[in-house]
Amino acid sequence: MHKRNLCRLILFACFAVLISLFSFKSHPNPSARYRLDFFTKENQFYLCDSAFTGETGDPGFWTSSAYNDRMATAKDRDIVGLSIGSFGHVKAQLDILDAPSREKDFKKYDHVVEAGVRISSGILEVLDYPDSKIQLKAIVTPGYYRIRVYSYDLANNDPEADEGTDHYKIELWPSHDFERKVLKQFVEE
Repeated sequence: MHKRNLCRLILFACFAVLISLFSFKSHPNPSARYRLDFFTKENQFYLCDSAFTGETGDPGFWTSSAYNDRMATAKDRDIVGLSIGSFGHVKAQLDILDAPSREKDFKKYDHVVEAGVRISSGILEVLDYPDSKIQLKAIVTPGYYRIRVYSYDLANNDPEADEGTDHYKIELWPSHDFERKVLKQFVEE
């Protein structure tokens, strides 16, 4: 009788482990989540260190490649420019993660791009354009981060209109990888 109970206990434990493996979430829980809803201009806004020194007016910032990738990066790596579909209304969610995003299925997004950013001050800011008005200040551990931007509903936007259907999910997690990579390219028709 004792061996039978031990076998049941082992089977129950194995079953519990299998259930936990199959219910494993594809996204780590964010340590912080912010809703962004503000107006900018010229189809762009910025995510940066509060003490950034990067030059967004530098010819190497918004290159043709950066426009195509929908993300610009500075040589100093402390500011990133994000391109949006509508002229001015930013609607986004920003998640600060403790670990890399595990999302690999990009079917529901129009465009997905990522790059690195250095936040030396420990204060992450979101700025509008061209006024550089601070739309969000978030406290993070000083260091190097990976930023990934998922773009939704880019197809039916008028880039000259303030309002559009476009919206964004932005994730930030610790990483020393600074290479800009497009994980899914939006192709305008």
